[in-house]
Amino acid sequence: MPECVSVSDFVQEVQEDWSSPTTSSFTSKMMSCRNTVYLLEEALDSDRLVLQKMKKAAKAKYTSGQDHVAHLEQYINSMEKLSVNCHSNGEPEVGSAFYRLADFSKELVSPMKNLVSRRHDTTEVKDKVCVCSKQVEKEKRELARQYGMVRTEVSGGEIAEELEKERRSFQLTMCEYLIKVNEIKTKRGVDLLQNLIKHYHSHNNFLQECVSTTHRLKQYMEEMNGVLTMVKQRQEEEKKQLCALRDQLRPDSVPKQVYNMHQLLGDKQYGTERAGFLYKKSDGLRKMWQKRKCSVHDCYLTIAHATPNKPPTRLNLLTCQVKPSVEDKKCFDLISHNRTYHFLAEDEAECVAWISVLSNSKQEALSVALDGGRRGGGGGGESSMEDLTRAITDDIRRMPGNNNCCDCGAPDPGWLSTNLGILTCIECSGIHREMGVHVSRIQSLSLDSLGTSDLLLARNIGNSGFNEILEANLLSPSLKPSQHSHMAERKDFILSKYQDVHFVRRSHSSVAALRLGLQEATKSCDIYSLIHLYAQRTELSQPLHTHIQEKGETALHLAVLLADRTSLHILDFLAQNCSNVDAQTSAGNTALHYSCLHNKTDCVKLLLRARANIHISNTDTQPHTHTHTRFDHHVHVEYEWRLRHDDIYDSDDDFEDKVAVVTDSFLIYLLCTTSRRVQALYDCQADHHDELSFSEGQVLVVLGQEDSDWWHGYIEDEPDQRGLFPSSFVQPLSD
Repeated sequence: MPECVSVSDFVQEVQEDWSSPTTSSFTSKMMSCRNTVYLLEEALDSDRLVLQKMKKAAKAKYTSGQDHVAHLEQYINSMEKLSVNCHSNGEPEVGSAFYRLADFSKELVSPMKNLVSRRHDTTEVKDKVCVCSKQVEKEKRELARQYGMVRTEVSGGEIAEELEKERRSFQLTMCEYLIKVNEIKTKRGVDLLQNLIKHYHSHNNFLQECVSTTHRLKQYMEEMNGVLTMVKQRQEEEKKQLCALRDQLRPDSVPKQVYNMHQLLGDKQYGTERAGFLYKKSDGLRKMWQKRKCSVHDCYLTIAHATPNKPPTRLNLLTCQVKPSVEDKKCFDLISHNRTYHFLAEDEAECVAWISVLSNSKQEALSVALDGGRRGGGGGGESSMEDLTRAITDDIRRMPGNNNCCDCGAPDPGWLSTNLGILTCIECSGIHREMGVHVSRIQSLSLDSLGTSDLLLARNIGNSGFNEILEANLLSPSLKPSQHSHMAERKDFILSKYQDVHFVRRSHSSVAALRLGLQEATKSCDIYSLIHLYAQRTELSQPLHTHIQEKGETALHLAVLLADRTSLHILDFLAQNCSNVDAQTSAGNTALHYSCLHNKTDCVKLLLRARANIHISNTDTQPHTHTHTRFDHHVHVEYEWRLRHDDIYDSDDDFEDKVAVVTDSFLIYLLCTTSRRVQALYDCQADHHDELSFSEGQVLVVLGQEDSDWWHGYIEDEPDQRGLFPSSFVQPLSD
């Protein structure tokens, strides 16, 4: 490394040369001074490059800050406009909330603006240093050329005065150069750091202002939550009133969407089997026609998927109806028990062939079902019920969260808790069994013979929804056991989750408020609210605030009164998880009494399955013994399952046509019954002079059967009103 000279050494050498020029050795030090200048030049070049990068980064930071402020101002302006619109629309609370949030946002933008405005302080020193360093470099090169720092050859005839003059000029130039370098170091170091300290003071002030504003914003948000809750309740009440008005107006103005009344008979020459390609239309927003390979075999329609590794969709034609399109002769619809499929054939002849094959195959399925019912007492119905149970089970497995164990996350759980509606792995199911059936009732999805009633809660709850309640206060997912955890760890977690309910977010409401919540959850069929109340150890068998028929009615009585094909899961949850399924009203009626009095057959099945006492008498001294003789302990119920089957993989959106639900077992029972009095399930408007019009709930008398789909009869109260009506619109009445 070349020899250099420090500032203190340079000052000392110059002073010695100045005091005694004849004996000075400064000339020998001039090379060291030149080396020092070269090294300082390299250092200045390096610093200049670093400062240029700092300047570029500061400029980018300033620009992004300005853009951020501009976006926030646009956001605030939009909130203010929304506030004005809400005030104009008669929503003052909502408008005031938007206005206050806009004010808080302005308070947050203000310190941001102040912070961005400090950009000049952080770049001013960098600019001065760069300019100064360029100026020093220019002066250094010019003076070096003039006074010999870049030396040319010196003649030997120079006298001592000229040598002394040259030394003085060199010393002066070197001194001025070092002064400039000292200024650069000061501005690059101390001044720059002082400005950065000011900049970070601005950061500190910005954060303090934001913290202060955020604290006040938090207080306002807590106040606003209460106001918004009241506003939402008011809007919900308005919605209920509008829905009630809509239901009141609908029968006269809007026809209900039900099964097609005109089920055409197929041309027998086409047979009952066919294979080929059809275009299936998706029911979503895109309305795309998708080419699918279809086949009809053994009374089933199979629809292949576009993805080869996806299993095809299989539709039991026993519960389907074919409806030709009026607008396009190449199109037809196939209405199943839970959706409507739209098909397009290559031409009209192809369409007629497909419609005939589907109709013939359905007719064959009906004949098989009728023959099986006469010979074997309904063996076809059992097969259909098994198909339905299998379809429900497959649908449950595809629900959110059900691909993993509810407790440890193990894949493909195969065990069902019938009273909680969740799926677990085999290891966790053993711990559930140890807790007892009063906590969890475990069945195998593959090994046990399940009925549809066992699947009610699983179809309406699922692992994801259940864990959102039972694990709401779980501090970290890492506290949950994994599929590789030891049994002791699993057991501790499961006991804490189900028996001690440690992870439930509690509402801290009064007993009266919880009882009111129980009544509202039952009325609105809100299964998750019921689970939350159950997890908070609310007594599900307590008398409700208000009653519909008799004082002392419980949520179970209310669920029976409101039960239909869409709300049986509410009754099932209450029956399986309440402490007293035999709670009585002031008149001594239990929920089982209510089920008998109102002819709720499925409710009776669920209550008997929950071990309801059939020997309790009411004030009329009528026990349930007659109920037990009329209703067997069946495990199948008539319910609107709304199955998705395999269609969720077919890129089709949810269907829009709401069709009536007719399960396989009900249709077979309807066709095999010997009763001639039937009750209307839906409103029916005649399209031809020989057809019969009637309203939901009316009783009809069957006189004859045109075919499997159309019967002939009259209205019991109006014998003169006679005609044809669809068999799928009615249900039999027991004599």
